Amino acid sequence: MPTYTFRDNNTGEEYDEAMMISELDSYMNNNPHVSQVIGAPKLLHERGTNLKVDDGFREVTSKIKDTYKINAIKDY
Repeated sequence: MPTYTFRDNNTGEEYDEAMMISELDSYMNNNPHVSQVIGAPKLLHERGTNLKVDDGFREVTSKIKDTYKINAIKDY
């Protein structure tokens, strides 16, 4: 779901809201005191980050690799 940045025209405060694109027009109509701040999209996840997984997840991925002989699954 996209995250949009808005500015409250009364206070100057900027804040983020996550909503579907179909909800954006109704949000803007219901909140005439805010304006949308246009900027670069925010990345929620980058490849290669330190993803923490538990032992149960590791066990399931190893079973999948053994069953289907898939070598492209990453070992966490």
